[in-house]
Amino acid sequence: MLQLRVDPHSGIPIYLQILSTIKDHIEHGILRQGDTLPTVRQLATEHRIAPNTVMKAYSELQREGIIESRPGVGTVITASSNQRQDLQLQSARQAFQDAALRLKRLGASLPEIHSLLTQTFSEDV
Repeated sequence: MLQLRVDPHSGIPIYLQILSTIKDHIEHGILRQGDTLPTVRQLATEHRIAPNTVMKAYSELQREGIIESRPGVGTVITASSNQRQDLQLQSARQAFQDAALRLKRLGASLPEIHSLLTQTFSEDV
């Protein structure tokens, strides 16, 4: 089930918020292959946003092969387990980049960051 929160004041375009939420739900197994998304009209009405905004998000997801519009059925999640794993990897890479940039801004040197990474890899998880 899609649990969408749209914040028009966040500075992030609404279509990207929709796109990101759907990808996040797939990544975490909330949405799975074969699940149906709300119609464009339903989502637009429920969140008081323009249908074109929802269409833009759905079009991008369709272009990426994550969803598919099926006549008589609706918009369906088509992301495979490999695509789910790719989304998880993209998310982890982004989190790593964010953490590395934060360490850099806080004054950590490259050798310190490298040491931390090496230490993390050597620990049993």
